Amino acid sequence: MQKIPNRFWGLILAAVAMGLFTGGAYAQPQEVVVGSYINKIQDLDFPGNKYDIDFYLWFRWKAEGGLADYNPMESFEIMNGTINSKVAQDAMQIGDVMYAQARVSATMNENWHMKDFPFDSHSMTVNIEDNSLTTKDLVFVNDENNSKLGDEINIAGWDATDFSTEVITKVYQTNYGDISQPSDARSDYSRYMISMSIQRQSYGSALKLLSTVLLATAVAFLAFVVKPSDLDARFGMGVGSLFAVAASAFIAAASVPDSGVMTIADNVHMVAFAFIFTSLLVSTVGLKLEVNGHEELAYRIDRYCLVIFPLGFFGWVAWEVWKALA
Repeated sequence: MQKIPNRFWGLILAAVAMGLFTGGAYAQPQEVVVGSYINKIQDLDFPGNKYDIDFYLWFRWKAEGGLADYNPMESFEIMNGTINSKVAQDAMQIGDVMYAQARVSATMNENWHMKDFPFDSHSMTVNIEDNSLTTKDLVFVNDENNSKLGDEINIAGWDATDFSTEVITKVYQTNYGDISQPSDARSDYSRYMISMSIQRQSYGSALKLLSTVLLATAVAFLAFVVKPSDLDARFGMGVGSLFAVAASAFIAAASVPDSGVMTIADNVHMVAFAFIFTSLLVSTVGLKLEVNGHEELAYRIDRYCLVIFPLGFFGWVAWEVWKALA
């Protein structure tokens, strides 16, 4: 058998190595660096579960392989909102790297967590994905060092804080109705996430919102200093307080989404209703006692209630507010 020269073995090994190298390179997804700068956050709409945001978004990538014709300005989408406008700002080549930037205005859908309203704070996210390329072809890389929260954001009554960006993999467990794919098919997309929080600058709005219910309940408790037999004054205070608290409850309900979540404001109004209604029951019992000749017992009950009711109600309100702010 004729011996194969060593140089041929060398050529074969080199070809195999080159094939493995190139095949492995093309099998790997290509990286696209993504960054953002938040310009404005405005029109917070809590009942409508939305807000408007204005921000700059940029991409850097190498135009090779599967990204040879890549145009991120055409292919990115916001998954939890609607893009209102998208204006390209810059597009250039820096060495062997492509760069594109756009100013984006969008309306975001946000599931506000209103449990602590009106002492609430909220987290907000903007989720960005490519609309066609999965993680087999493209992965985002977070440009964390250059992504910022603008210093001219002015949200009336709120401060924006805790800005951060990250990249995750979002998995969609569906074949999107394509029967050529198995029913348990899945798609993995690279997702760029912008996150931030908003906190109330002060609690003046909370005081304004709850002042009516607190004052009306205090007026209802003043009925305990009136003789039970003075029907007009005694019952008029309680009934008037009920109407005032009901009006305040409607105003508070209009400020939050229509959901089954009981906010602090809702709890305060419900407990106020209970205390006022109980005070009317006490007034009824006191009137009955006075009519039956037990005036001293009726007056003693009023004195106890004049201390217990305000302490119980306002102490509970203070506890609820302290838990929300802790």
